Amino acid sequence: MNEPSQYLMRSTSRSSSRIEDIPLSESESGLTRKVLRAEIVDHPTDKEKSVKFAVVHQRRARDQDWSDLGGKSLAQLKAGEAAKIQLDTQETRSLLDHLQNLYKIGSGGVRPGLTVLRMADEDEVIRTDRGRTRLIRKLIDGEFGDEIWTLLAETDPGLATRLSMSQVYRDRMLVLDEFERSLELDHNEHYWKKFLKKNNWIFGASYIEILEEDRIDIHHYTDIPCAVEGGFMDIIELKKPNFPFWTPDTRGRDYLYRGKFLVPYHELSGAISQLAGYILQAEKQVNSSDYIRDHQGIVPLKPRGVVVHGRSNTWNSDHWHAYRLLNDELHGIQVITFDHLLTRARKSLEIFQPSPNTQISASIDDDVDFDDMPF
Repeated sequence: MNEPSQYLMRSTSRSSSRIEDIPLSESESGLTRKVLRAEIVDHPTDKEKSVKFAVVHQRRARDQDWSDLGGKSLAQLKAGEAAKIQLDTQETRSLLDHLQNLYKIGSGGVRPGLTVLRMADEDEVIRTDRGRTRLIRKLIDGEFGDEIWTLLAETDPGLATRLSMSQVYRDRMLVLDEFERSLELDHNEHYWKKFLKKNNWIFGASYIEILEEDRIDIHHYTDIPCAVEGGFMDIIELKKPNFPFWTPDTRGRDYLYRGKFLVPYHELSGAISQLAGYILQAEKQVNSSDYIRDHQGIVPLKPRGVVVHGRSNTWNSDHWHAYRLLNDELHGIQVITFDHLLTRARKSLEIFQPSPNTQISASIDDDVDFDDMPF
């Protein structure tokens, strides 16, 4: 259903409000359409009887506003006369979905003035009055610091939580969009090191912090050293996503050792050996107070390693089988692809994702642009 992201409701009396016309369908030429014209009412005896509606056929000239087609209403028809509006399956489904939403809105009663409503969880209507709207506006514009969050948390902790989670979700989705676009480009390892250090949440909750000091000793520098639970460390080695994961033959197909076994690409094999060397050198510093001090108190006791290399978005079952066996052969090192990282990051965002059915209402304020509201 191509429903609007919001419904606009204007009160017409103390007991009724009109919903702005809701498009059900539009012709390919863009010159005719069917709309749902609805009204929310406070029924005096039955609160469930909260919606009245009509389906209206409209037309327009190019670059002109919509207007209703002329003709008689049903109440004006005489005996023997008939009129009907035919709805196809898509229009019927859209009508049903919108009516369900309108009844959810109607359960909250008529709101005075002009109100924007978005669908939230079906059992809750969140009102944002003029004072709260200004508060949110200032919060979004960054006019205040932590004190504004403290005030919002005190006055409406539920709204503060939803607002902050929505902001995190929006910001991180932008990061992942950049991640996906960058996978198609030929960025070097320095780019990926900078990008992933800045957005270390992509690695997951187990990686508590990226360590500032990436030097093991005067001869060895790691890509991304991480603090993990318990005050220990992991070491992440980055290669490029456009490197092959498996060794190709002269025709560009997978090379099969003895006609059966996939072979890791030489850059990947080299990265595994390099990381094993880093782990060995780090373990030698396990009792070094200087090393532990320089690495924010992190002890290099049995560091684990992660190699991020290549892509897995086009793998078949043979590739995944060989990948499983590859990691089983390694000790203290795990190999993942950039697609693994992307998938894990998107999965971690689910806890921040706003519900598609959340109903939020906000009173219109001249100082607020609702397109900028982070809901």
